[in-house]
Amino acid sequence: MSDGAFQLGSLGVRLIDITDGLSSTIFAGEKHVQMGQFGVGWNDCSQYNGDYVVCATRAAGPDYPLALTPRDVGWRFGSYHWGLTQFVFGDGSVRPLSNGINPVTLGLLASINDGQRATDY
Repeated sequence: MSDGAFQLGSLGVRLIDITDGLSSTIFAGEKHVQMGQFGVGWNDCSQYNGDYVVCATRAAGPDYPLALTPRDVGWRFGSYHWGLTQFVFGDGSVRPLSNGINPVTLGLLASINDGQRATDY
């Protein structure tokens, strides 16, 4: 899904275009890095690493659930905090989401303008 607040190759998204509401839209989250892969460029890099463009990016939604354990593979959001992952929302708040959040709800929170409100998360 390419309707998040930050999009690879995009010139940016204006706040006025985030019609689902800033307090209901994820802007950034903790990057899951598989155990033993810290510092490995294709899996753990910064947004400013010129060698690997997409390794700092993550997606969220039905096809991209949160990592449940430190050993989960794939580019996902996730954390080493037990059972939760921290996210920054568009209103500036930082809130934890359960790693077991319904992936559909996670997708609603990641989308800037799907017209649907995520509830009970």
